[in-house]
Amino acid sequence: MTQSAWTRNGQPVDVGVISATACELLKQTTKLGDFVLPCCSAPAVLKTSINGVPFFAHLSDECATAPETKWHKSGKAAVLGALDSLGIHGQEEAPGQTPSGARWEADVLFTINGRTIAIELQRSYQHLRDYVRRQQRYTESGVECYWLVRREPYRTLVKATARLLLQREFGNVWPANGIGSRLLPEFPVAMLNTDGKHYVLTGPGKSAEVHGWIVGLLEQSYQYRDGSWTLG
Repeated sequence: MTQSAWTRNGQPVDVGVISATACELLKQTTKLGDFVLPCCSAPAVLKTSINGVPFFAHLSDECATAPETKWHKSGKAAVLGALDSLGIHGQEEAPGQTPSGARWEADVLFTINGRTIAIELQRSYQHLRDYVRRQQRYTESGVECYWLVRREPYRTLVKATARLLLQREFGNVWPANGIGSRLLPEFPVAMLNTDGKHYVLTGPGKSAEVHGWIVGLLEQSYQYRDGSWTLG
């Protein structure tokens, strides 16, 4: 189950930002095949959970797509759907390069109010130095880059950033008040959950739907505070 899907014409849809009335109307007026799942392009069926949360599901069997690939496709669809609901066109797999010629390819790229923003979805383990290298390429290109990472590699990444932050800012002495989510100010990263209702981890014990997180990026209320990237 997922909150995001594609229309028959390839447009992203995020039912998390659609009213209950509109969802019921969609159920009554759409036909099988009008929506497809991002993970495997199978027909998507719009349903509502017992808690009143709308979601798309497979018609019959569960998806056979690998979990990591499923997370990446579902996450990208959620981001594109949220952007579309805000009237913003997001480009998939958008290529670019730094002034020195180093190439990059953003999972999602969009431009608004003079800002060019990339969103990278990292589904598998990657060394911290590779995150830093890729982040620097975006910075050199004048592109803001924000990362969404799957749960397991996020936990591993936080261990690496915590060690670096503790060494760099606190001389390897753990502060009495802790260091928030243990993240770096130059590296905006959050965990993305795609099981059921999509949400982004936005600080210790805090989360937001993808739509709300993107609004935070646009309003610049998503900022670094005391070791955490949080929504203000």
